[in-house]
Amino acid sequence: MQRRSEADNSNRGQWVYPENEAAYWREQHSKQPYGKDHPYEQFEHAYRTAYSSYLKNPGKKFGEVEDSVAVEYEQGKPDSALPWDTVRPAVSSVWERMAGVISPRDPDRGFRDSI
Repeated sequence: MQRRSEADNSNRGQWVYPENEAAYWREQHSKQPYGKDHPYEQFEHAYRTAYSSYLKNPGKKFGEVEDSVAVEYEQGKPDSALPWDTVRPAVSSVWERMAGVISPRDPDRGFRDSI
């Protein structure tokens, strides 16, 4: 995977807008592997948790804060939300997008089989 420079990543949170991310994921949700079996509404809290936790943890990788993000998700989870194990891939995808990681499955980036 191709990544932005460290300087780009450290400034990324300054120009990430949760409203834009929400619109993006609302549109892209059904195209994601984890979005095939459950509607966006059941993942909405997971997406919001991902945006807010990313902005609270600038410069950190998802793996470094995953446990605290899972706790945050579970503590604020509405009844309609799915268990953490089900939504974890969505939260990770949000972090990858917000950190500027280019993934082979990103529909807006085209197909990339190797770099």
